[in-house]
Amino acid sequence: MRGRRSAAGLIALWMLASACGNQATPTHPSQTQEIPAGGLDASGSGSGGTFTLQVTKNGAGSGTVTSSPSGISCGTTCSRSFSGGATVTLTAVSASGSVFAGWSGGGCTGTGSCTVQINSNMTVTAAFNTSAPPPPPPPPSGTFTLNVTKVQNGGTGNVTSSPPGIDCGATCTANFASGTSITLFASATSGRFASWTGGPCAGSTNPSCAFTLGANTTATASFANQPLTFIESTLPDGNVGADYSAFINTTGGSGTQQHQFSLVAGSLPDGLQMQAFFGVQSTLIHGRPTRIQTSTFTVRVDDGAETATRTFTITINAAVTLAITLPGPTAKSGTLGQFYFQNLFASGGRTPYVWSVTGGALPAGLQVISASNGNRIEGTPTARGTFTFNLTVRDQDGQQATQVTTITIN
Repeated sequence: MRGRRSAAGLIALWMLASACGNQATPTHPSQTQEIPAGGLDASGSGSGGTFTLQVTKNGAGSGTVTSSPSGISCGTTCSRSFSGGATVTLTAVSASGSVFAGWSGGGCTGTGSCTVQINSNMTVTAAFNTSAPPPPPPPPSGTFTLNVTKVQNGGTGNVTSSPPGIDCGATCTANFASGTSITLFASATSGRFASWTGGPCAGSTNPSCAFTLGANTTATASFANQPLTFIESTLPDGNVGADYSAFINTTGGSGTQQHQFSLVAGSLPDGLQMQAFFGVQSTLIHGRPTRIQTSTFTVRVDDGAETATRTFTITINAAVTLAITLPGPTAKSGTLGQFYFQNLFASGGRTPYVWSVTGGALPAGLQVISASNGNRIEGTPTARGTFTFNLTVRDQDGQQATQVTTITIN
């Protein structure tokens, strides 16, 4: 009996324990439930601690970066501490003239918003570049005609193109694709290129004209005479008493008359004169200077349509010492019974010269001739032999030069 009661008691205790184990778990925490260390994070989860989010910027442009939750405005505030596990969204806004180029660091890429979860200290970089200018509009479609015309006002010329197509000359119109970069070259064949008087380069005096063809276009090149101008810029010096001659020549001009020359300021050296013209486009200053001096004067030329002036200076130096230049000590030889001729020349002094034999004797039959058409020894020799004599030249101022000269007659 006693054994049965003990068994029944054990069974009752087992049933009571099972009933207690099957009761429902409470649905609300008790008043003493603990909060995880570090508190709840921004997403409602608690992982503990705080960490720093650092924003940096690079690139040639500029802009700002802000955060949500707030705290970063970079700009000025570029770092902030957030609770561990917090989710932070960064937004980049470019400044005027800049463009946001994208993110790097923190696992962020692209140009949208950057969202990071704060589980450690981290750095996110925003790149800003300067904004590129807008691309040029596309050229109009199709093909356009380029036409070249010429105004040849006293001058003539040709116009060619690069790329080839215009050679005007003969081919003054060509078709090119829209948007073609074209350079026209104007070259004068007579006179000069004056300017572009119509088209994309109107008003330019540069013979090269460059443009992009975007419509049917006409370009006009004008050619003109060379302007009336003097060729010489200086004139030679002279010497007292020596024959002087110097040409002044002109070129260009649009007039058809013979060029007329005149002095409009200053004066020529004493003893010199200037022709009104000497040939179609020239004049001559000539004469025998009478004294040492420097003269400055202005010459005017008129072709009937244009005029031009230029100032010149002529210096007259002292007379050059008189000297015999031809013949030398030995004149050319002659032949008995045949006509003989020897020119006589001198330099320096003041012309005209007077020639004579002042010692010894010429070969029989010869004589000295001083004449306006040339100074010379001439005649028909009548005796053979070698003859030596003093040949003398005298100028208008009394200066003289003498040379011992020999003539052989064979």
